[in-house]
Formats: sequence, structure tokens, C-alpha cells
Amino acid sequence: MFEQLSIPLACTDPTIPDSKKPFECKNLESTDPTDVVNKVTLRVNSNYSAYAMCNIGNDEGKDPLGRPCPIGGYCCYCSAPSHSYPPKDAPCNSTIGLEVIKDHFGYSSHCSKDYDCWTAHTVAKLTDEYPGLWYSPLDIGDCSLHATPEENCTWAVQSIDKIVNATCHTQSFFSAVQKASPTSFAQCTNGTSVAAPNATDPCWVRGFYEAVLGPKASRSILWKVEGLPLEDLIGYWSAPFQSEDPALGGCPGLPIPTIEEAVQLSLQKPKLTHNPQRRGQSFMRKFFGADDEVLA
Repeated sequence: MFEQLSIPLACTDPTIPDSKKPFECKNLESTDPTDVVNKVTLRVNSNYSAYAMCNIGNDEGKDPLGRPCPIGGYCCYCSAPSHSYPPKDAPCNSTIGLEVIKDHFGYSSHCSKDYDCWTAHTVAKLTDEYPGLWYSPLDIGDCSLHATPEENCTWAVQSIDKIVNATCHTQSFFSAVQKASPTSFAQCTNGTSVAAPNATDPCWVRGFYEAVLGPKASRSILWKVEGLPLEDLIGYWSAPFQSEDPALGGCPGLPIPTIEEAVQLSLQKPKLTHNPQRRGQSFMRKFFGADDEVLA
């Protein structure tokens, strides 16, 4: 919900110059059709550090912030704890990076476009129980790469539970939201019937945010958090991993590699050689794909 779904509106807005458009418009993780979503269980050292921004290298050999990254490679730049943007680079270490979305982005009512308001207001949906967590385990801390436990051993893959195609996951999640709040999508017709989930359709995107945040969430002021319960949304998001039955929101699982195969393949991926003290490699994204559910 946070930024990803508002991309079609934000990136095609003709009133905003390209230089002012959101970071996600340049983020291949948001648009790559080969993306997969994974449920991975890690054993971790909970001495967390600042979150590392990890992104795919574009055709110019750069990440979305213009920093060197091999074409098609996956590069992680570490940064000092800060709310500034773009973040300032800082040396990487072996600890797992952690970002608490509820705290880092906070709640802001300052927005001028409906899609900006949805992004800002999404954070208000989070709670202390479900604050939204981003993790960045870099390969320097992968215990399987160290012969004996040592300072740099901070995490290990306990199990690879399931891998699903991102297209299936998205369709399952969106369909569940539309089914739970059909009136939010009543204006999005396809001929004589309500249109199927379509994240590129501005009408459907607006319906989605009305369903999850409430009918006034596109406003900068005079609104409150409403919409579907957060617990229900988490259930819809998790359903593809719970079964392979489409009627239950399940998705077919893709082949799961052994942990040893995953480690070996990750070591074969393109490496970033520029400014090595300020970067790392994300094990999970290099092998699996764009998004990971980490049960730490």
C-alpha cells in the first residue's frame, strides 16, 4: 500500500516534471515483471543497525539515486540514521539493517495530490503491534559464509518457506480487497460490470485506497483513518503463502532452492566494486527477487 500502488498516477502526472516525481518512478523493483515474493524465516542477531537501501542497477549502471550499480545487479548502500533525503552514505557493517516504517515516515497531512495523500496517510494505518518493518540482511553477515561463528555472523536462513510470482500475489491481494469493499469500486465499470483489479487504472487505484484508508483519505485535512481493518489486510497479503487454492487466495509455489544453492547463486551475481566500504550485497534480493517476508 505504501507508495507502490500510487505509482501509475504519480509517474504519469503531466503536471509534475520528471525531476520532481517520486523515487518509485525510477525503481525497477516496483515495475519488473519477473519479481517474486518470498516467505523466508531467518535466525538473526537482533543488534540492528540503520536500514540499507538496496536497488536494481538500471541500463546506465546506476541505482535510482544515481549511484554506481551494475546493470541488472543488486546494490545496497548503507546510510547514517537520518530523516534526510536522499540519505547520506555511511560505511556498511555485518549487522542487519532495520527500518520501522511507522516511526521513520511518521504521519504527515501535508499533501497536494490525491496519490501523495494516500502515501502519507497509509503510515497512519500502522499500529504499535503492526508498525511495518523493513530488513536489509547483507551478505557480509551471512553465517553460512563463515567457517566458524565470529563477529560478522549475524544472520542465517532457517527455512525458505514459499516463493510465489508477484503477479499472482498482487492479483490475490487486490481481489480480496475489492471483494471485501465492493462499493469502493462501484464507479470503475468495464462495460456493464465492475472492472477486475487493475493497478494501472486510476479509478481502480482510487477505489483501493478508499477501501483500505476510508473515503476521505485523498484529503490533506479533515479526514480520519477508516477502511478495512489492518488485521484483515495482513490476512489478505499472507493468503498466497497459506495455500495453493485460488478460492482461498492461494498462489502456486515456485521451485524452492536449497539454502546451499541459494548461497552459491548469490555469490555469482554482479558485484559492486565502487566505494566498497559504503555498500553491501543483499543476499535475499540477489537470489529470490524483490520482496521478502522475513520472520525474524
